[in-house]
Amino acid sequence: MRALVLCIIVALSASITSQAQIDAKITVDSLAKVPELVADSIPWKWRTTWGAGFSTVQLNNWTGGGQDAVSIRLLMLGSLDYATNGFSWDNDIELGYGLAKLGSESFRKNDDRIIFSSRAALRQSKHFKWAGFMEFRTQFYTGRNYNVVDTSTNDFLEISNFLAPAYLTGALGLEYVPVSEFKLLVAPVSTRSTFVGNDRIIEHGIASGLGAYGLAPGVRSRTDFGAVVNATLDWEMVQNVRWRGRFNAFMPYETPALWVITVENAFLMKVNSWLNVSLLTDVFYNDRIPVVRDDGTVGPATQLRNQLIIGINWSLANF
Repeated sequence: MRALVLCIIVALSASITSQAQIDAKITVDSLAKVPELVADSIPWKWRTTWGAGFSTVQLNNWTGGGQDAVSIRLLMLGSLDYATNGFSWDNDIELGYGLAKLGSESFRKNDDRIIFSSRAALRQSKHFKWAGFMEFRTQFYTGRNYNVVDTSTNDFLEISNFLAPAYLTGALGLEYVPVSEFKLLVAPVSTRSTFVGNDRIIEHGIASGLGAYGLAPGVRSRTDFGAVVNATLDWEMVQNVRWRGRFNAFMPYETPALWVITVENAFLMKVNSWLNVSLLTDVFYNDRIPVVRDDGTVGPATQLRNQLIIGINWSLANF
């Protein structure tokens, strides 16, 4: 029965994704923690995981062509959770930063994230819970468009920075848990706020006439009210190979046709207690955010990020 339910869920997720417009300006990359806490003698549980990934390619007289490449990635995951028989409260933080160097180019950022989420759930019945969650996202440092030079600074165009942009989402709704590997949250009461706290990025938005990150030119913040549909999957397909995925859709009530859609998938392969291999795929769509497409036109455009990571992890926990 469980295998049948999972197969149906996967098929529905694929159908939803194929029918949705999945264009992108920014890919978002956190996967919600899915396993359900069980109340026991330790009501408060905490865990931290530190990880580092590294890859390199060095060529010398290689007739096949190519360039030397170096990639470095750091990641910290932390959680603080509380559970009783009828109530749970999960708090998670994810910090990540990555750099890559190709050939003679300088190191350039290829990963940058600050993500904090908090989720509280009150059990209604065996498969249903009243749930509320909050999520905040931003980045640590400057991000640049390496195809455009800013003539005022003679450097590549700055397109992101700390709190530019930042996203704050909150929602209240009903959560359905048919099997432990899958959760579906429908939240008709939700908000999604966008903030841009960097003057230079605001100025670029004014100069372009398009604004920054879906905001009107010169505007620093915007809040939309709407509904959220959130589905999460955490399935150990075979031993030591786990599929974690999330589909998230926000429908603003002001413009119900312009959904904000996120699709995130991670395939995690555990080698031993400290070494693992991860394949990550992330897509994000927001119709309000114009981007410079590969063909030079401006508008919503598909951006897909795939990452293959060989990582070394170290964890601490009180359970």
